[in-house]
Amino acid sequence: MKHPRVSVIVPTYRMDAQLRECLTRIAEQSYRNFDVIVVDNDAEAGKGPSPAIQALIEEFSATGLAIMAMAHGEPGSYHARHAGVLRTGSELIAFTDADCRPRPSWMEAAVAAFDCHPDAGVISGPVTLFPADESFVSSYEMRHSYLGRNDIDHGCITANWLMSRRIYDELNGFDLSLRSGGDVEFSRRIKAAGYRLVWADAMIVEHPTRTSLHDLVGKQRRTLGGAWNRSPHSLRALRVLKHVLKRGWRRSRSILQDPNIDPRLASGLLKVQRSVTLAELREVLRLTVGGKPER
Repeated sequence: MKHPRVSVIVPTYRMDAQLRECLTRIAEQSYRNFDVIVVDNDAEAGKGPSPAIQALIEEFSATGLAIMAMAHGEPGSYHARHAGVLRTGSELIAFTDADCRPRPSWMEAAVAAFDCHPDAGVISGPVTLFPADESFVSSYEMRHSYLGRNDIDHGCITANWLMSRRIYDELNGFDLSLRSGGDVEFSRRIKAAGYRLVWADAMIVEHPTRTSLHDLVGKQRRTLGGAWNRSPHSLRALRVLKHVLKRGWRRSRSILQDPNIDPRLASGLLKVQRSVTLAELREVLRLTVGGKPER
């Protein structure tokens, strides 16, 4: 059986509406030698993907998109991504997330960059945030989300990632013990093994901001759990606590010292920051007394 050159792996967890938009964008790619593997990471999915996801797969398959779905109940997006990798025989693996929107030239730009740098460890590009609405939460993410940094100094992110299957297998893939930050950890191992992280400006994925405080806090707690797992065990709680307080103070100060910010917006952003910091402090306490990082 001849495999497509690229397999796009999309993990999803109870994000059916966002997944539809993501698949719509993937189906519009100018590069066509690829297939898609959707991994349903809902533990309640049982032995197969949920009926809603299966219906989506059938809908997009009917348009000619080479797509399949599978279920993987082990919690965590890195478990889901790894399970997807094991199902493919393609030369190249691309990752994006169910709430992402790759531009039509995304995969063409990624493959072109790989062909120019065939020994690269990872090809990555911009993840461009756009405001989903005019809420304070959305404005907060536009101002502070790490997705807007658009560099690889801190490692690549799986919202926008292409690599060879050979290197993935050589380095044993993601650290499956991590619930968050596994892409940054894998990036560092890839660099340590002597492979380059290559930036491709034209390899663009769009990502809407979160619009509810519940979703924003959930993301921050997952990110904190990743930092918790990556921190040395010695004085871990104090290290993570220091990180939370320092970041909260730095972000609050940047809002207070911004001479161009509207006072009403500043007040709203500070309220969001206070809620985020308090949630993170509670999460540090929960993890300190033996809680597990959230998915």
